[in-house]
Amino acid sequence: MKMEGLGLLERVLSDGLGEMLFVVSGKRNGEFKFEWINRPARENFGFGEEAIGSNVRDVLGDQVGGLLTERYREVAESGGQAVYEDHFYTPDGAEWFTEVTLTPLPEERDVRYIAVLAKDITGRKQGEFMRRGMIRRLEESTSRFRALFENNGDAVLELDPAGVIIEANTAALRLLGLSSEALDGKLFSGLIPEQDRCMAEAAFSLAADGRLQDVRVNVMTENGGLVGCLLKFTPIDRDGKPIGYYANLKDMRELDKLADLYLESQNQFKIIADNVRDVIVTIDGSWRLLYASPSAKPQYGYEVDDVVGKATEDLIHPDDFPDLVRGYKEILEGRHIFRIRLRVLHKNGDWIWSELNASPVRGPDGEFLHMVIVVRDISRQKAEEERLEHYAYHDQLTGLPNRRLFLNRLEDRVNEYHRTGRPFAVALMDLDRFKKVNDTWGHSVGDDVIRAFSHRIEDAADHVLAARFGGDEFVILIADCSTHAQAEMLAGRIIAALKEPIVAGGHVIPVSTSIGIAFAAPGRTTTDVLLKLADRSMYEAKQEGPNRYRIVE
Repeated sequence: MKMEGLGLLERVLSDGLGEMLFVVSGKRNGEFKFEWINRPARENFGFGEEAIGSNVRDVLGDQVGGLLTERYREVAESGGQAVYEDHFYTPDGAEWFTEVTLTPLPEERDVRYIAVLAKDITGRKQGEFMRRGMIRRLEESTSRFRALFENNGDAVLELDPAGVIIEANTAALRLLGLSSEALDGKLFSGLIPEQDRCMAEAAFSLAADGRLQDVRVNVMTENGGLVGCLLKFTPIDRDGKPIGYYANLKDMRELDKLADLYLESQNQFKIIADNVRDVIVTIDGSWRLLYASPSAKPQYGYEVDDVVGKATEDLIHPDDFPDLVRGYKEILEGRHIFRIRLRVLHKNGDWIWSELNASPVRGPDGEFLHMVIVVRDISRQKAEEERLEHYAYHDQLTGLPNRRLFLNRLEDRVNEYHRTGRPFAVALMDLDRFKKVNDTWGHSVGDDVIRAFSHRIEDAADHVLAARFGGDEFVILIADCSTHAQAEMLAGRIIAALKEPIVAGGHVIPVSTSIGIAFAAPGRTTTDVLLKLADRSMYEAKQEGPNRYRIVE
């Protein structure tokens, strides 16, 4: 192989090969030097141009370089190809696994050059490691799981994704008075009386979405009796998808007896309340706190003496207190229980999202005595719900509102237009020749360009709703726009924001956009019509050259 041929080879491989490739040459002293290194290899190993022409040992060190040199000598001497697995750390600290193929390139019966092709197998190796670990953990935990399942004091039933019973533990068979054969293949909902079935099915649906909830239901036994239980469904996940569920039934009969004892004796209530994790408080008809359980300290920072005698209103967020008042009135009017989410003041001044479950305590003649409230900190659950809602309505790449949120807001604005006739406009735009960016520099650089483009649109389109519609398309709802001049001003700001090129992946990339704007008007008052008009105007603007806009009034 003549080194003059490497110029053409380098161009071909740089354009079409994603694997890492080196060409090394042997020296008379048995050492090897780098003759050529392709772009993926330079980027992943962090090599500079100075590595080309340098000794392998000098570049990689005596330990790694020496090992590779010995392998190159063996291939050079044998004249045969060699394949082995290796791993290394990239400049940013990531561990990569590779399958390396050494191919001798003979020249006049003498091997002077060796092609080193390194194929990334990191994903495969990590998958192997994960599978081995999973198998080992599964073997270790299977016996423990079976013991926990069988010896659990609570009733546990295993269900398939449709809610059909597959297996039941001993406690479940004892609670229901049924044999395993009688339960096998039976719908779990068939164990729940009709008045509680809706609640159980709702908890099952929530569990499918990863939201676990305890619900109070009755369960029918073989002899026709009802047993009050606390029910919780836990999904059995595989690759993030439920493949079944565990239904846990806690027999509440003993706890119900304790609750009955409370109605007979407030001291019994205090014994229970002082030993639970949730905060239990009692409130009289004047909204004064009569009692607070000791768990108020770890949950909300208050000593019991800090809150007893305090007005309830001082501890509830002003925006949420009216909801509590409404629930309290319903209790006074005869409702047995109500549940509400609101913000409770922590001693440190923070507002803690909490769930309140309230029940009235009445005297022998049915007169209202006070209200018992169980307070639970749900701030983590609330934060997770808000995070999931944000992901549902925002684009993950840019952080802007996504197509779903934009169409919802546009539909609202269309409905307002029908009621009031107040005009508005929709702007649709994309990046000119964006496909060329992806083709030239790759999708990672393309994503950086999209992010930078979105930030410039957001800055230029202040006080209006800007959203990513898909790909390199963005839309803007100009909710208060009645004149051609207002629309032109917005389009001008966006175009001006793109005068400076975008720097992405070390490349300076000039960008431009084409904008189509459509005004709401009689005959075009649906989301589909407005978006189609804006889309058509955008492509008309694109025909006139970069950074142009067209407006349909």
